[in-house]
Amino acid sequence: MLAQRLLMNDGSQEKGFTLIELMVVIAVIGLLAAIAVPQFSAYREKAKTAEALADLKNLQLTIELLATDTNRWPGPNVVGVSANQEVWDLNAGNAGLVATNGAFPNWNGPYLPTVPTDPWGSNYFFDPDYQINGIDYVVVGSFGPNQVGQNLYDSDDVILKFPSD
Repeated sequence: MLAQRLLMNDGSQEKGFTLIELMVVIAVIGLLAAIAVPQFSAYREKAKTAEALADLKNLQLTIELLATDTNRWPGPNVVGVSANQEVWDLNAGNAGLVATNGAFPNWNGPYLPTVPTDPWGSNYFFDPDYQINGIDYVVVGSFGPNQVGQNLYDSDDVILKFPSD
């Protein structure tokens, strides 16, 4: 479509866009936005998962340092012993990372100033008997985007398994 020439009161002509041309441009912008926004949302979720995995790697290293000093995992659990001693708040004294409840011999902390929340606003957790396909693993994790947790694990959990001996 070509811009129509408008005749002004003084006889001069001004170039401009017609209403139809403006509507087409707005429709094209709306279509592009409708395509881009869902893609952007998917990338944001991937970025949050990547952030959670980076946090979990740091927590794993911190827990391994705690284990080296005290022979205890958060809970406190004796290293290498699978037990039903999950820790849902790694800032608590029974986690031994930020403070101690006195149950960690040779504690040399604090190992972290504070444990952050995951990208979805929940606490990270430590579980020495997290089951995957019927096998127990020691993990540190996040309940993921749906924030369903505390022994209600599902497929959107973001976890990092500790190396097995």
